[in-house]
Amino acid sequence: MPSMVIYRSSSPAPLLHKCWLARSQLRSAIVLMRGSCWQRRQLTSRVRATRASATAAAAAPSPKTSLPDNDQAHVTAPAPSRLQEAAQAIGGVPRVVLKRGKTAVFRNGHPMVYSGAIDRVVGKPQPQAGDAVLVTDGSEAPIAWGVFNPTSMFRVRIMQLAHEANQQHQASLVLNVPELIANRLHTAVQLRTSLALGTGLVHSSPPSSSTSNGHTASTAATSQAAPANGTEASSASTAATSFSISGADSVVDSSSDRQASGSQASTSRADSRGSSVYRVVNSEGDRLSGLIVDRLGDQLVIASSAAWVERYKDVITQQLQKACGTSNMPVWRQSKDMLLEEGIEVTAQESDRASGAAPSDAQIQVLESGIKFWVSPNTGQKTGFYADQRDSRLAIRHLAQGKAVLDLCCYTGGFALNALAGGAHHVTGVDSSVPALALAESNAQLNGWPQSQYCFLKDDVVKYMQQQIVEGRQWDLVVLDPPKLAPNRKSLNRALAKYRKLNILAMRVLKPGGLLMTCSCSGAVTLDDHFVPALKEAARAAGRHFSILRSAGSGPDHPIDPGYPEGAYLKNVLLLVA
Repeated sequence: MPSMVIYRSSSPAPLLHKCWLARSQLRSAIVLMRGSCWQRRQLTSRVRATRASATAAAAAPSPKTSLPDNDQAHVTAPAPSRLQEAAQAIGGVPRVVLKRGKTAVFRNGHPMVYSGAIDRVVGKPQPQAGDAVLVTDGSEAPIAWGVFNPTSMFRVRIMQLAHEANQQHQASLVLNVPELIANRLHTAVQLRTSLALGTGLVHSSPPSSSTSNGHTASTAATSQAAPANGTEASSASTAATSFSISGADSVVDSSSDRQASGSQASTSRADSRGSSVYRVVNSEGDRLSGLIVDRLGDQLVIASSAAWVERYKDVITQQLQKACGTSNMPVWRQSKDMLLEEGIEVTAQESDRASGAAPSDAQIQVLESGIKFWVSPNTGQKTGFYADQRDSRLAIRHLAQGKAVLDLCCYTGGFALNALAGGAHHVTGVDSSVPALALAESNAQLNGWPQSQYCFLKDDVVKYMQQQIVEGRQWDLVVLDPPKLAPNRKSLNRALAKYRKLNILAMRVLKPGGLLMTCSCSGAVTLDDHFVPALKEAARAAGRHFSILRSAGSGPDHPIDPGYPEGAYLKNVLLLVA
């Protein structure tokens, strides 16, 4: 007889237990569903009641205390803006209609309307380069006006926003390009006057081709570098040179030894105060997009990169002379590549030969923070002088005492001469341009520094640093100020690779605990997203670590429009490198 197995347990059988759990969960779900349905019915009832109330209120007659008919019309249909009224008065003003979703960025102040943001251009005949046009939203309500260019990627350069046009003090500028040019130039000059710039104007004749001791500048530019590690003491005559530095408008005061040497730079303190070189108009920052004006002593230099600037050349020249109180004819320099994108073809000869009163080979003496410079307004890079680094050059002056300094991409010696003014033990400048080095040599001798304190070398900065690494030379303070490496966003990655390579080498030729001032003048390179990360990668590759001591841009004579952050192109970072 088969044996019987008896299961005894204090709990239900496993299968029954599972069924019991499933039934409990089903009951809970039904309760929740009923509650949700009840909530939805309640919400639907409230929405229907609200809609019914709103419909009844709309159908109800207006109260007897309603506004008069003319005021009612004003509420429902706002009066035309001053910009609309001016366009109607002139008649036939073309309208550039923006695509849906593109209005906000320009209403918020971006100064240039790109071709991709435009839906259509209304008006016959079609506007030409430099014509004033309305910029409107999709309903053709104006939000701004500007100058048009049918060829450029920047189809409209905005001159005035609609809410500005409604201001009484700006009424005369509406759709009036010559009047707006005069107003903006006057405002720009007033700003520089309030900044106490232009207090040290210098008048002088160009330097001779040879220096005061009979050596040509080009010979000095190819001379061998002095010991860069600062192990050899300077001579007693060099040590006798002293400098008195005070504040932003520092004065470089030659010692009795320098005056006895018969240097042509021996001048009185009154002649060496202040600065006579600065930016007068900073394109978008002064709301004249495409126009840059620098003042080099008594000479104004205009850099043109927009078709509208070329069209209004005579107006700009006259109003600039009036605002600056000068009768000197400005030097007019055209940006060949940028104007070609604007639909204006400039021959190489026209681009190289600036128009103006100054002879093509003229050199002008200017003053920056008490240091004299020779500049070439017709043939130098950009306008002939980089005024945007003025404050950072002064910072180098305060840091250079007793240090061996290396100035890479030194151009005409701006950082190098400030290091000498700050009492540097020795300064080495490196650049690939012979004309720039010749001016750097002339500038050093103009200020009376003996050649034992400096040398300017023609070389590729990468090759030069690589050679110094092989030879084991290092400096206390290195300045790296390369030219623009990223002219646009397409070249950004390639430029960042170059920045990494340059800074790796710069850190390797820097003594542990030394200072590196490294720069980028590429608008496409931002400080936090691009430049500082590139510096971190460079430090890691060089086996170094750094702390940021200072981060700066250009000075206050280079204002920046918040609607155009690309205008903050200059990044200058001072690093303490361990």
